[in-house]
Amino acid sequence: MTSSLRPSSILVVDDEPSLRKLVDRILRQGGYNTLLAANAQDALRLFDQNAPDIGLVLLDWHLPVMSGKETLVALLARRADLRVVLMTGGREAMTDEQATHGSVSILLKPFTAAELMFAVRTVFGA
Repeated sequence: MTSSLRPSSILVVDDEPSLRKLVDRILRQGGYNTLLAANAQDALRLFDQNAPDIGLVLLDWHLPVMSGKETLVALLARRADLRVVLMTGGREAMTDEQATHGSVSILLKPFTAAELMFAVRTVFGA
């Protein structure tokens, strides 16, 4: 993988602290930098502050207050070519028009560390 394809940071958005921590650990062990958000508001703030450095967003589809779908729409409005992996325990995201956007893929929960890393590497063409 060339360094031009590797993101400086991956934004991880999930309201479950244990999953956020686990994903963070797996990604850091894989050599990625992470930014962590517990909700959509934090995610959008972090994205706005770090947009040039974010190469990928791992986004929970089921967030409280502002849903994953609403968050996805807001992120894609900020950068249409943003690469996003939706993390969901249900299949409803697979039929949603926003979730099937060209730069969006889906990772079904529960997932293994290997499945997470495969999804991330696939997004970056590695």
